[in-house]
Amino acid sequence: MSWPIQDHVDAFLALARAAAGSPALTVYDGEVPDDPAPAFALVYFFIETPNGLAAPDAVPLTFDSDVIDARSYVHCVGGEPEAARAARAVAGRVRAAVLNKTLIIAGRACFPVRWMEGQPPRRNEEIPGRTVFDQVDVYGWRSVPA
Repeated sequence: MSWPIQDHVDAFLALARAAAGSPALTVYDGEVPDDPAPAFALVYFFIETPNGLAAPDAVPLTFDSDVIDARSYVHCVGGEPEAARAARAVAGRVRAAVLNKTLIIAGRACFPVRWMEGQPPRRNEEIPGRTVFDQVDVYGWRSVPA
């Protein structure tokens, strides 16, 4: 059985994990393990299913709420050495992998992934003896039933 929301998550994660470059980009879905890679992307997802009032351009006159508006909050994290540079490198690899790409999801017609907003890089001071930078980019896309 297909779960449309999980299908959207899986498709986005597959694009991000296929980012060009070496070593392979480590992408975590919502949780970082105790011993993470030195540079990685941590992704959180937010899904909305707007009604005809919120998305009149996408919802049919029946007002069925079958539209999915998806957002991925991508934390691009870099550690020592050169933590800030590492975070920017992760952000660049994710951007190149997902921006303007169209996800392939069975039974859905997807619009291209767009950059929605972001936050400036932030130095994490909570880890004693380690410098870690976190840059957040938010990507979004819409899908409708095919």
